[in-house]
Amino acid sequence: MASSSDNIDAKDIRSLATDLQALADFLPVFRQPGFQAGTWAGGAETEPGVIQMPYVSYDPVVDSFRKVAYEHGWVKKDFAWSAWMQSDEARSLRDGTAIRSATSDQLGQLLTVCIRQDRFVEGALMGAFESGLILRIVERAAVLAAAA
Repeated sequence: MASSSDNIDAKDIRSLATDLQALADFLPVFRQPGFQAGTWAGGAETEPGVIQMPYVSYDPVVDSFRKVAYEHGWVKKDFAWSAWMQSDEARSLRDGTAIRSATSDQLGQLLTVCIRQDRFVEGALMGAFESGLILRIVERAAVLAAAA
């Protein structure tokens, strides 16, 4: 009798260690002195009476990071991120030292908030980089990857 795993393509099977390392691989770039995730653009009058809305122009490495986050399952699909981001747990992970003991699931929840929120609030992801949150997430991923 065939098991349900016999129907799973090998390329669909990921390991947590691989997923953590995919985030940790960005650590050297994000730690570089002067690294900027992006810059604000737009906001100028393009013709009389027409002003282009400001937007963030992200560094290509941020686009790669976002792509890796999706490809490695860090951006959760069935997760009420907008409600969770208001929770005490989320605030503690964002603002305190609790991230030093964050689980991989909590890292995924934080990344989901940062990346999904940017679709609704221009510059939210850049704010997460500027506050050091993304760096702290990637540093924690590196610690967990080394222990895996």
